[in-house]
Amino acid sequence: MTAQHHLDRQQSRNADDDPATEVIPRVGRSGPASAAAPAPVEPSPAPVEPSPAPVEPSPAPEAPAAAPHLALLRPSSVVKVAGGLTAVLVFAHFAAAVYGIGRPGFEIPAAIRLGNELNISTWLSSAMHLVNAGILALIAANSVRRERWKWILLSVSCAVVAMDETAANHEQVGWIIHTTFGTSGFLTYAWIIPAVVAVVAVVAVVAVAVVAALCLPMILRRPGAWIVIAGAALFLFGSVGLESAGGALFEQTGDVQAFGYSVLAGAEESCEMFGLVIAMAGLMRMAGGSGLRIAGTAFVDRSR
Repeated sequence: MTAQHHLDRQQSRNADDDPATEVIPRVGRSGPASAAAPAPVEPSPAPVEPSPAPVEPSPAPEAPAAAPHLALLRPSSVVKVAGGLTAVLVFAHFAAAVYGIGRPGFEIPAAIRLGNELNISTWLSSAMHLVNAGILALIAANSVRRERWKWILLSVSCAVVAMDETAANHEQVGWIIHTTFGTSGFLTYAWIIPAVVAVVAVVAVVAVAVVAALCLPMILRRPGAWIVIAGAALFLFGSVGLESAGGALFEQTGDVQAFGYSVLAGAEESCEMFGLVIAMAGLMRMAGGSGLRIAGTAFVDRSR
């Protein structure tokens, strides 16, 4: 071994013993005892995500504007309006009659005088007859087939009476009979003759035979039946009973502006109109929950 070789080995040992020399341990081989093992690195905890804030429910979207539609009134409102108008007319008539006491030549204004034709009271009576006819038609449309024609018959009857209130057909017939046969007394308003014949022939035959045998059981099964019957009875009491008494009084006095005649005429029309209001209230109860739907394609509002 040469001297140069010994010198190189000596330098390598001195380098290994040098404390400034860093000894890097090899993999799979333990290092010197003085070298501390590297501390194990603990895994850092996962970042905690903040809990999401509670989401408030979004408000429901506004419904688009609907197409125009028909809004029906409450039945009680219709009855209240009809009853209120009737009460106003009755009060106005009797107030004017009382005001005319001791005032010769005073006349109740024709527009508010009960018993006159073609005035506010006849318009209101005709309108209430039409309302009752419409309610009966509504009941007919929602009734079973075997009962439908009976309701239609009642509806048509109310519509005919409504026409007579406006056209005054019974007064025209009465005038012909009065001038032809010279009727007097309780038959001064001679329309009562054909009316009584019609009542006896139609009401006695049709109403007793049809209404009592067929319509009356059908009516009594529905709520409000006795209210309708009470209203019809009050109407007939005024239209037949009190008008007959008014005719007899008119023959004695010959003055339609007399206080007694004004009272009878007002009582007659009051019974008729309040009878219609009462019958309307009963029919509204009968038709409770009924409705009509117009058949056809859906309506589309193209105005926007």
